[in-house]
Amino acid sequence: MLLPVVFLCNALLFLTVLNSRFRLLAEAIVSGGVFVLSILLNLLLSPAFNDATGQFGNGMNVLLLLVAAVFLYTNNLAQKLSLSLLLISNYAFLLPVTTTLLKALPFAGDGIWSAVIGSLLYIVLTFLSFMTLAHPFRYFAQRGVSVLSVGLCAALVVCLFCANGILPTFFGLNSVTQRLILTAALYLVLAFTVRAAFNAAKYQESACTAEHREQLLGAEADYFRAMVGNVTNAKNAQEHHDFVLHEIAAEAQNGSCEAVLNIIKKETVLHDPYLQRYSENPYVNAVLAGKAAYAAHCGIVLESNVELGAVRLKTIEFCAILNDMLTHAIDCAEHSGAEEPRVRITALPVENRITFEAVYSAQNKQKKRTPATKSSVNDLVHKLFEPKKPQVLGMEVVRGILERYSGAMDLSAAGGSEILRIIINN
Repeated sequence: MLLPVVFLCNALLFLTVLNSRFRLLAEAIVSGGVFVLSILLNLLLSPAFNDATGQFGNGMNVLLLLVAAVFLYTNNLAQKLSLSLLLISNYAFLLPVTTTLLKALPFAGDGIWSAVIGSLLYIVLTFLSFMTLAHPFRYFAQRGVSVLSVGLCAALVVCLFCANGILPTFFGLNSVTQRLILTAALYLVLAFTVRAAFNAAKYQESACTAEHREQLLGAEADYFRAMVGNVTNAKNAQEHHDFVLHEIAAEAQNGSCEAVLNIIKKETVLHDPYLQRYSENPYVNAVLAGKAAYAAHCGIVLESNVELGAVRLKTIEFCAILNDMLTHAIDCAEHSGAEEPRVRITALPVENRITFEAVYSAQNKQKKRTPATKSSVNDLVHKLFEPKKPQVLGMEVVRGILERYSGAMDLSAAGGSEILRIIINN
């Protein structure tokens, strides 16, 4: 009667502690299949192995759960193995605890009472294991094998030896009470170490997040001041434009064609990029106007098709992305060596995402052929087995916005041009 409860507790602990890869229903069905298969195999194989304590049946159940966990959960193998070792150690630890407790009861602790008390003890220990490991395992689920996970496996092996009486006998501790006290002490040390590592990682994450937020706010403030300056420049240019048009209208009414021609010849500001209409939003228009003026100063033709639309991005974030993309594109186009360097910026929000795309002139990057020497072969092997590092463009503020909104940035080459594309979920 005890083993079905143990099997169910083991399956639920795997289901709740590890990080899911599929839907909960699929994982529950697989865990239920492992539970039923464990009971059937235990009924068939335990008599053949003379398994009076049930340790063989528990180990078999944990092995099946570990095999299923390889496919069901995203945690690394060391975390899954450590959880399996913990379940085996829990069962080995509770066997002498239950026996000692039943002997200390004032009534006969056999039959139904042994099963009920043993089941309750295992449920309590499973709950404590869940409270200790749930948050750390889910927090470190996406990380690979680390010193902490391997050390946890090694420490749980020591706990298992201690619970089975191997380690206490080695140190001359033959008493059951001494064995239980030593195992409980190891459990407490493990729980403290895991929780301390988890809290330290959370504190470091919060500190990095706060520092990044302060840097982002400072950068956003700089962008806001720059936008205010661009808006002021655009307003002054527009006022000057209106004044010049008023002078032209006055001279035209007086019939002085020569004066009109002189005004037009003198006022080259009429072609100022600040006077063009790029967007209905004044801040977006100011950013594009300022970058258009900078591009014109560098001899670059700038084309834009930007719509703000209904987006969840803040206007300051929208403008920051445009500013960084245009700065990078204009700098690349200026040094591209093209006869007519061009930059085209597009920002179109659709139903589920916002796509920013900058197409600009760039230098043709020719791949250098190296001879097949020992160093080149080593470099080739290094490239094959090392993960590809994303190209860093130096746009820290944009990367911070992408992390906030789960966006992506991609850079590709097309002939004598490059395409910088940023996609943000809307």
